Amino acid sequence: MRSLSERKGGLRPSPPLPAAESAIARDRGLEYRIEPKNKFFAAMCSITDFELRPANTVTFLSEVDLTEIERVRAEAGEKGRMKPSYTAFVVRAVALALKDFPYANRRVSRSLFHRPRVQRFHRIDAAVLAERSVPGAPMVAFVDMLRDADRLGLEEITDQLHAMATADVSTNRQLRDFSNIITRLPIRLAAFVLRMPALFPRLWVNYRGGSFVITSPAKYGVDIVATTWPWSLGISFGIVKPRPLVRDGKVVACPTFTLTLNFDHRLMTGAPAAHFFTRIVQRLEHPDLAGEGEP
Repeated sequence: MRSLSERKGGLRPSPPLPAAESAIARDRGLEYRIEPKNKFFAAMCSITDFELRPANTVTFLSEVDLTEIERVRAEAGEKGRMKPSYTAFVVRAVALALKDFPYANRRVSRSLFHRPRVQRFHRIDAAVLAERSVPGAPMVAFVDMLRDADRLGLEEITDQLHAMATADVSTNRQLRDFSNIITRLPIRLAAFVLRMPALFPRLWVNYRGGSFVITSPAKYGVDIVATTWPWSLGISFGIVKPRPLVRDGKVVACPTFTLTLNFDHRLMTGAPAAHFFTRIVQRLEHPDLAGEGEP
């Protein structure tokens, strides 16, 4: 992926730093350097420092058998259609699980004016993280939404995910607004503006979506992802590859990935969260039943 830099409030391609920079500095006897100020880095630090609450979360993990998903993907390819992405299956499974268990479709809403309250969502909107490479700030992730994800089919979700992944400031308003806030405003003001969705329920819906976020670095070879998110539900999955599973008393190789759910335990305790998480796994292992009630 090409790196990005600032230009007139937007982002444009820029060449990477020379690979030999560290070697040259070491030859000159320099042990380190303080990198130039980077507004994207400062903005991301401001958001994460303000919104992340690791002490309030619990993480579940499960290995998911993708045999049926691979069958659905293969059938789509045989019919000349685009194969649904793994992320599309996860988005669909989580959205339908939230429909089955609406108590999970909530978040803790903080405020400048009153104590935290519970915000219950009537829609099921999926927030999806798409990475953007910015010089000196490789942690920048752009957040976009799939609105009413429970009403979208796998092909629709796959199409929208592809559009997000290939978006730039000229084609995606959410990315354009995010870029403009950081590049055009003084950093303190930009940080203040970017924190506002966490404090105002309407802004959260507009710019962060709903109760859950999905991300996956699986294509880069990561097996398991476990972290904390500003959302009350954070869903991640690792690389898909054959792994040993037991079927009918025999060990067989099946395509699997490890699914991770990070959730806010202030909103649901272990048993309700386990029911919700198990339903996601069921939806993934039985994709043909994804819209037909309980598997």
